Amino acid sequence: MDYGNFLCYRISTLARKIAKAHNLLCTEYGITASQSFVLFDLLKNEGSSVKEIAANLQLDSPAITGYVDRLIKEDLVYRAEDSADRRVYRLYLTDKGRKLAEILLPKTRELHLKIIDIIENDSDALERAITKLEKELLQD
Repeated sequence: MDYGNFLCYRISTLARKIAKAHNLLCTEYGITASQSFVLFDLLKNEGSSVKEIAANLQLDSPAITGYVDRLIKEDLVYRAEDSADRRVYRLYLTDKGRKLAEILLPKTRELHLKIIDIIENDSDALERAITKLEKELLQD
């Protein structure tokens, strides 16, 4: 079998193409797709720690720390010491960060809907397959 037909290759290639489309959307606003997911997570879970965001986004804490550092530099996020545990910092959106997240979230949702439209009636089957793959292959 030719490697071009391997599902791992095809899924990886497709994921890169989707990520590229999302990244192009985000770069119009001066951030990366990965940084947008941090903003979206904070929009939903204001006051999260780096560790909590990492768990939600299924990334490691050092990666999230890098994204957060750049978001802080762009005045989109700020850190505040946790009153219960001084070793932990809580992250919050600035007004600028909240506005950007609220602009980007519907645009990202449009990309999601475009993908759903492309796969038409097969979206439920794809969702079940992705969920099963995540459960079986991506266990930590």
